[in-house]
Amino acid sequence: MPALAVLLLAGASAQTTIGGMTITRPVPISRPAPAPTPSAASSSTAASIPAGWRELRGQVLTPSRTALPAGSTVTVVIEDVSLQDVASKQLVRIQFSTPRLPASYQMVYNPVRFSAGRSYAVRATVTDKNGKLLYVTDTRTELPTGNRAVLDVKVVRVR
Repeated sequence: MPALAVLLLAGASAQTTIGGMTITRPVPISRPAPAPTPSAASSSTAASIPAGWRELRGQVLTPSRTALPAGSTVTVVIEDVSLQDVASKQLVRIQFSTPRLPASYQMVYNPVRFSAGRSYAVRATVTDKNGKLLYVTDTRTELPTGNRAVLDVKVVRVR
């Protein structure tokens, strides 16, 4: 009987004492809200993008699933590739650690930094913890237009 009393008291919101006996009115125990589903998480991410900004997301890919050395870093950049005889100008850059490829990425950026008539590309590199280049994009990957775009960026092993 004492265990039952403890259970009743745990969820109690009101108690009444009559003739030395405590009567507890049980109430439903609230449960925590369920964890967001992947679709709910992505829609909340989309809603958090500032008005007028753009989102680019996708995966950095190799031809097959690849384990990376501990401490490896992926860098994804959007760069102006309009001029052929000069170094590209990086406009947006993200870096993150990952133990394997493919690895998902997301970039949110303000298109005000981009000029009409210019050419923009997306490039990715993977380096080890010492900065040694392991994988690189070896083909030009045009930046898609649109407010929310998906682009998978392919990388190849550096030999």
